[in-house]
Amino acid sequence: MGRRKSIRLSNMATEDLNDDDRISRLHDDLIHHIYSFMDTRFAVQTSLLSRRWRETWKSYPFLNFKIERPIDHKTGIKFPNFIHRFFSDRDHKAEITTIDFQSNSIKLSLLKETIIYAMSHKTQKVNIEFLSDKLTRRGGLDISLFRSQFLQDLHLSIDFELLKSPSLTWDLPSLTSLNLEGVTFTLNPLPNDSKCKSIELFSRFPNLKTLVLIGCRLSNIDTFIITSNSLHNLSLIDLHHNSEFILTAPNLSSFTYYGMARFSLSVKNLDSLQTVNFHTIYYRALQKQPELVELMIKAFKQLHKAKFLAINSDVVRFLSGFPQVLETRCPFRSLTSLTLVEHRLPPSSIVFSDVIDYFRSSSPGVKVNVEIGVAASFLIFSGSVNEVVLVYNTLWFGV
Repeated sequence: MGRRKSIRLSNMATEDLNDDDRISRLHDDLIHHIYSFMDTRFAVQTSLLSRRWRETWKSYPFLNFKIERPIDHKTGIKFPNFIHRFFSDRDHKAEITTIDFQSNSIKLSLLKETIIYAMSHKTQKVNIEFLSDKLTRRGGLDISLFRSQFLQDLHLSIDFELLKSPSLTWDLPSLTSLNLEGVTFTLNPLPNDSKCKSIELFSRFPNLKTLVLIGCRLSNIDTFIITSNSLHNLSLIDLHHNSEFILTAPNLSSFTYYGMARFSLSVKNLDSLQTVNFHTIYYRALQKQPELVELMIKAFKQLHKAKFLAINSDVVRFLSGFPQVLETRCPFRSLTSLTLVEHRLPPSSIVFSDVIDYFRSSSPGVKVNVEIGVAASFLIFSGSVNEVVLVYNTLWFGV
């Protein structure tokens, strides 16, 4: 009797495993978590693992596309066709948490299709990266494509244009972080309004906390306006422009500028500013252009409320080339820390001494740090510079 019962239970367990294997028992949330680590193409292929998984990929919220070639030579799959069919076959009611799209061959039509799909499915985070070093400049996108009440994080590293006409607004009310790399901003003025060459893009982002612009080009733009009551961190790095920047950001605490010496900045409200990183590019020919150092001092005056300032050695060279500037009072009145970043052969110790004395003219108690690269490790300070800390190979030495 006991043996028959054992056989019956064994048969029932075998039937259960045949009808419902362990993979099929996984909860949808766990399956979606597994998908989040996979390229979307492979996620679709998991439909072969289980009958239940045949439809699961259609609703998972993490989409990862990494496309190195338009055609996979192993499978013959054309990725633009795959993505188009994927969007068509996916559950249209299913929301998206993240779209991560990386490719060294992005067609404009495919890029538009991806953005439109993301904006229409309540996507919270979008990352689109063009991986190739070769510039294409193959057309542009109207910023009106980016309209969403749900998008929180947008990172675009592409070399297409973002087109804007003065009549269009860019509304992303939930956006907290915006990172744009290699993008060209192009202003299309209204007919009969050739004088209007100012652009304001970010005022309709009421929750924006971080804005990073890297390697962007400003085309047909005289004035680039950044207005945000919520912005905390702003980075302008290696921009290609001839524009004036107008900044209104009462809650901004950190400002970073790395770029050309010709940088014109006007601000209206930076009451919360704490940290400034200001790096520029210097070469001897610029000594014949005193207006550039005037622009730098003007920018310093706009940023004068900062308590922590980091400048590179090229700023030091600029200032040292105009002794009359060093004889004036430094605009920074509240500095507690000054960092000099030196990654190549330094100027003389006297030059460093004069520049440090210039910054101390308004903040006598400022602590001075010097970050030294390998090529500049033999830097020697003159006796007039006191309380200087040398940073070298992540170690701190009193000098």
